[in-house]
Amino acid sequence: MSNITNPTQLVEEFKKSGEFDRLRRELLKEFRQSEGMAAFLARVEDIAKQKLASDPKLQYMPEATVTREIMQELERYPIVERAVADSPSLSNPAFASGVRSSLQKVLQSDRKAGGQGQAANGTSQSAASRTDGAASKAGADHDSDSDSSAESMDLEDDESSD
Repeated sequence: MSNITNPTQLVEEFKKSGEFDRLRRELLKEFRQSEGMAAFLARVEDIAKQKLASDPKLQYMPEATVTREIMQELERYPIVERAVADSPSLSNPAFASGVRSSLQKVLQSDRKAGGQGQAANGTSQSAASRTDGAASKAGADHDSDSDSSAESMDLEDDESSD
């Protein structure tokens, strides 16, 4: 591990630890088992049907073209953002506590590996608290359903908008 001195480095190490992916998978699993999933899928289906009804030519186009058109239509609506905002998991104090604990473990491992002294300790802890807030907020700003964890819920982007 490297010597963590800022929130960006903490985020990088958090992702390398595998904890980011574990949390992302856990949140997705909880969402798929929630009542919000049915509402989300119903809204996606409604939007897709509306698009197909409004453009009859789509039924004669290649599947890839139809898929692209429907995806573009879906992106016009904030359905993912609403689903995330309605997710009780992100506002759960136990979830925030778990993220904070994971971040502290990453920092402790970094200090042990790097032999950092007390001076850098304060910097690392403040980085953890700033990043913890960003991690809690991250789910509200990003689609956690993508294939690449580097692209989904990228905490570094959230820090620059704070």
